[in-house]
Amino acid sequence: MIAVSRAFFYFCSMKRILPILLVLALAAGCRRPVLESGNWNPRVRQAIEQMITLYGKDAKGYDPSCKPYAVFDYDNTTVINDIAQTLLVYQIENLAFAFTPEKIREVLTVGLDGWDTVYPGGLTPQRLVDDLVRDYTELYPLRNDPESYRGLAAYKDFRAKLWYLSYHSGDAHPGSEFSCVWIATLLDGMNYPEVTELTRASVDHWMKEPQMYRENWVSPDGKVSVQIPKGLTLTPEIKELYRGLRDNGFDVYICSASVETIVEAMACDPSYGIGLDPACVFGIRLRPTPAGTVHAVADSSYAQPYREGKVRCILENIAPLHGGRGPALVAGDSNGDFAMLTSFKDLKVGLIVNCLGSGAIGGLTAGAAGKQADVRLKGRETPLYVVQGRDPSAFGFIPHWESAPVPLLPEGRE
Repeated sequence: MIAVSRAFFYFCSMKRILPILLVLALAAGCRRPVLESGNWNPRVRQAIEQMITLYGKDAKGYDPSCKPYAVFDYDNTTVINDIAQTLLVYQIENLAFAFTPEKIREVLTVGLDGWDTVYPGGLTPQRLVDDLVRDYTELYPLRNDPESYRGLAAYKDFRAKLWYLSYHSGDAHPGSEFSCVWIATLLDGMNYPEVTELTRASVDHWMKEPQMYRENWVSPDGKVSVQIPKGLTLTPEIKELYRGLRDNGFDVYICSASVETIVEAMACDPSYGIGLDPACVFGIRLRPTPAGTVHAVADSSYAQPYREGKVRCILENIAPLHGGRGPALVAGDSNGDFAMLTSFKDLKVGLIVNCLGSGAIGGLTAGAAGKQADVRLKGRETPLYVVQGRDPSAFGFIPHWESAPVPLLPEGRE
């Protein structure tokens, strides 16, 4: 009992003393840490704090006319999950499409090559499109009443096969951004303000989920079985990092392989916690139309930020605003970000959000995770790579470099 009383007295005393100590520290010229949220990997926190100290607005030699800058990927880096994929799921589940059954075949076949290509599972694009036209024709009259169609075989066939077609749409265009552009065909008939409104409705819906998870969609004929990622969030740590960088004199940009308008809908709306200027967001850009409607053809006058294209996009659109220099910080999570993470001689810190990727990003992650002791930027000849862990089932970061996998559909959910 006495020990408990002493502990309580100590706690109450510290509550009174800590604010005083903070004021004294600030008065003595101590800079308050930029990253205070509790779930940063300590190594990540230390590296970013050190970068800000060495190159931010309070550093010797800082030039406000030529600021240092950071570039972030969006999907599974800035947010947990993929904003374009979750929008597609939202469209499918709500039949939120602007085209009629008479036009769906034209929409689905824009730029789609390889009609005889046999996708995994034995289906060809021709067979998939035929099935989707049939399904959509049946579902279209019911589109305003989800309860009336979600139990139908046509709906279960439509959702599985449309996702499957989207996933494999780029198979005939390996190494290109085609599949990132093709997904915009499903926005056919909308103008850009309508796309923004639909995206925000999707974001608001998925942010109500308590976690990110995967759900199985199986077509009734058994030919297609796919796992669908659901849920979307922006962690407190990422909001804090964007804000901290800007408050300390860095410019911040997004370079994403999702359609630019879709990313802007969330990233440029202050209510979600970032509020970037649209001029600082670079995504897949579509060819403009006189009517201002969506047309799923890539704008050939622009370096599309897909894989190595992210490097070109930065060099052509961002670096010239900063004296030709590369970014001080790059943040990414996948093989699509590998070139961006490894191509700039000016890079000080490469932040990898660990999504358990394989290939090149898996090797970079493993190498960075194996060098946990040394956090040193001054005098380094190569960038420092650090790894941030996450737990999708808790919709958040964890204070380690390791991550948990995305769980399957929670038991009891439909």
